[in-house]
Amino acid sequence: MTGPTTTASSTFFSRNNTAVPLFTKSMSSTAVTRSSASPSLWPSSEGGTGAPSSFSRFEPTGTRVQQGHNDGYQTTMDWNTYFALRRTRRRYESMFMVPCGLLGFSGAGAYFLMQPFDPTPIFGFDQLLVYGVGTLAAGLLGVAIGPVMGNTAFRALHHRARPLVDKMDKEFHKHIVKHRVDPTRNSGRNVVPDYYGEKIKSISDYRNWLRKQHNFRRKADGRK
Repeated sequence: MTGPTTTASSTFFSRNNTAVPLFTKSMSSTAVTRSSASPSLWPSSEGGTGAPSSFSRFEPTGTRVQQGHNDGYQTTMDWNTYFALRRTRRRYESMFMVPCGLLGFSGAGAYFLMQPFDPTPIFGFDQLLVYGVGTLAAGLLGVAIGPVMGNTAFRALHHRARPLVDKMDKEFHKHIVKHRVDPTRNSGRNVVPDYYGEKIKSISDYRNWLRKQHNFRRKADGRK
């Protein structure tokens, strides 16, 4: 048997100190309901600038992480913080591309220079040509490995935020998959806009991305 039903409400105060209800919800006195506030991606529709009804908002997210041995605590990460860390992670990935590329290029070059010259063709090609292509390939491989090294360095230096960043990555990916358009409807006059959401660096960018997805669908359906 459940206990008596009560009504719980939450309010916020506007600039003139007027209490405005955020939500009102009935719940059982024997149940405990936890809610968390998070800035939405779209402004309130009351001002005429809200999102179309087909556009959803980012939901608040939080998790419990363990710091040290026994000092676990409840913590959350908002979307502004997540996007800031995401930009930092990309800077780490970009910064490591150049040194890794130079390391691979110089390492392969030094190795091939130490090899004795042999006029015998290698796979039917001149030895110098093969060594040159091998040196260039090693440099390109270093550039490709750079982002991986940068991400590793980022995760090591931001190890406390790592569990939340991983969780937010999954949430962000779910939103992208849910709202991106069907790539098979791509055409020369209506190109798919940022299918993977790689250009999204802030909440404002996400709003613009949603608008572009909406405009793409409207054009693909022949609507004006």
